[in-house]
Formats: sequence, structure tokens, C-alpha cells
Amino acid sequence: MLLRRTVGLVAAAGVAAAAFLAPATPAVAAVTSGAVFNNPTVAGEQYAIIEHLQGLIRGATAGSTIRIAIYHFALTRMSNDLIAAHDRGVNVRLVTDSQSRDYPAVLDLIGELGTNRANPSSVTVCTTDRACIGNAGTPIMHNKFFLFSNTSGSANVLVQTSSNLTNGNAQSYWNNAVTLVGNTAVYNAYVNYFNDLAAQAKNNDYYRTTSSGNAKSYFFPRAGSSGSTDTIYNMLDENVTCEGNTSTGTETGRTIIRIGMWYFSRNPIANKLRELADRKCWVDIVYTTMDADVRSILDGHARIKLYRISGDYIVHSKYMLIEGTYAGQKDSKWVMTGSHNYTNAALRENDEALLRIQSAAIHDQYRSNFWSLRAAGTPQT
Repeated sequence: MLLRRTVGLVAAAGVAAAAFLAPATPAVAAVTSGAVFNNPTVAGEQYAIIEHLQGLIRGATAGSTIRIAIYHFALTRMSNDLIAAHDRGVNVRLVTDSQSRDYPAVLDLIGELGTNRANPSSVTVCTTDRACIGNAGTPIMHNKFFLFSNTSGSANVLVQTSSNLTNGNAQSYWNNAVTLVGNTAVYNAYVNYFNDLAAQAKNNDYYRTTSSGNAKSYFFPRAGSSGSTDTIYNMLDENVTCEGNTSTGTETGRTIIRIGMWYFSRNPIANKLRELADRKCWVDIVYTTMDADVRSILDGHARIKLYRISGDYIVHSKYMLIEGTYAGQKDSKWVMTGSHNYTNAALRENDEALLRIQSAAIHDQYRSNFWSLRAAGTPQT
């Protein structure tokens, strides 16, 4: 009797232990702020940005809203995920350039979501041969951003990227994406900009900014004709100091400016970079396309280094990193990234977004990517 009772107690204890030790359903990891980069030269890393976005789409909760503004949208793997999200109760809103109108991915989404902006889900295709907002010159809706009101338990998630939703952007282009979580003011600024894109209210001087916490957003087009109305020029002119750092920049405390850029054609920016190099800043630029005037301004300076990526692979990112003194803050680290090339069209004509973030951790992620770009580039003499 005692043996039977003992065995019973042991068995009961074993059941209880098994119940206690049985793994619960794993919680979905919350989204965190940080950067993701693809590497077109390594098969396993080509779709890193796309996979990051797919994870956020799949994590979107019923009743939440996904907003996407994208220039080229050709990946049906993405449209399929968005349709699945919509089927489980997520509101999905898309704005895309007219050049994407006939892609099967967009046609599938139009078939699922419709085009009525009064509905919780819809697709807006910008005016043919125009941007959604920009209406001067030959504008395009060149944005590449994603907004998630709630995904994987995180609210107000913003992803600003340089990547279009195409195979070429994964397999042949170097791109970047930065995720910012919980900055409500900047997130809402993007939402307002998205709504204006969807409304297609033409405005050739749309330019507006919002600053909150460690981030600031900038939306284009911006009217003007001089360097004083060039946002990147102003960032450099008004904020960069070249000396006096103690823990960032060069070994002698000089500020370093690093630029990864698909297309660079704005002379005022080039002139300002050379002036800063004269003041003992260091300037490293990796690019694919650079106008002759810009190249002539930047050439021949000991503290300006140029590297070009061309051929089978190109750099499609559009970012600037500042390590040193910016906005009066010594030993600080900044990232300026988005869809905004250093071209006149990006400044004056196109629908574009630019995001500035002060973060040592995110800056250092971009710096590592920059070193990879530089290693893949050819030094220009």
C-alpha cells in the first residue's frame, strides 16, 4: 500500500513537472529600432531588407494599418503577404508611382483592396508621368517607406529604405533600411505625408519637417534655386564643425563625413564638402553616378576620397553619416537616409522622404555597411 502510494505520488509529481516544463508558445519578439542592409554579392544576404519587411507585414495585428509608399513594386511575394494580412483583418493602404501600374503585384493588390480611398484599404496610383504631389518638371513618386500602426506587439513602426520592391534591387543593388519604433511624432508626420500623397494634392513647395526625440523627418519637393534652400547643403553648412572631438572621428578628433549615394549632381553640396575638407574634415564618398562638375569640385583634395561601384552591382543607397561634431554636439553620430539622391530632381521635383537619426548604435551599423561599400568600390584618382 505504501509502495503504491509512493509510486502514485512520483507519477503525479512527474505529470506536474512535465506540465510545468512544457514550453509555452513562444512570444513574437518586439520590433526594435535599427538598420538592415542587403548584400547583392552574397546570395544569402540579397533579400535581407525584403525579408525584414515581410516579417513586419506578417506580424501586423488585425485592426492595425499598414501604409506603404513605394516607387517600383514588382514582387508578388510582397503583394501575397499584404493580401494575406488584409484577409486576416489588417487595413492595407498603398501609394505607388504610375510606372508600377501594370506590375502583376500591383494589379493583384488593386483587385483585393480596390482604389477607393474612403475605404480602410486601398491602392493609389499616382498621375501618369507625374508624382503624387510634385508637379513640376518630370517628377516621380520616388518614396520607399513603410508604416505599421502595430506589428509584433510594437506600435508606430516606421521603416525608411532606399530599396524598391524588385528582384533587381535585391540581387544587383546595395540598399539600406532603417526601422524606427515608437517615435510617435515622426511616425505621425509620415502618416500625414502618406495621406497627402494618396490625396494627390499637387504642391511644388511641399517641403516640411518634424523633429522629435532623436529623429527628424523631411518631405519634398522643396521650391527654390540656390544652396540656401538645399536641405543637404544646409545640414553641412549650418551644423558641421571639423575639429575638437575626443572620442569620435579621426585619431586627431576630426569629423568624418561618409556618403553612400547612387546619383550625385548638386554642385552646392560638393562645394560645401570641399570647404569642410579645407577645414580639416575628412570626406569619404562611395557612389555609382556623379556629374562631371561635382567630380571636378571633389577631385584632388587630400581629405576627400572617392570610390565608385558600377557594372554588375551598383550602390542604390542614399545616405550620409556624420561622426564628430554636428549641431554643436561634439563626439556625436548621425545618419541621414531615405529615398533622396543628391540630384536636383530629388530636391525640387520628386515626392521624396529623408530621415535624420542621432544614434551611435545605428550610425555604427551604417558605418560597417559603408566600409563594405568602400571595399566593393574602385578608388577614383
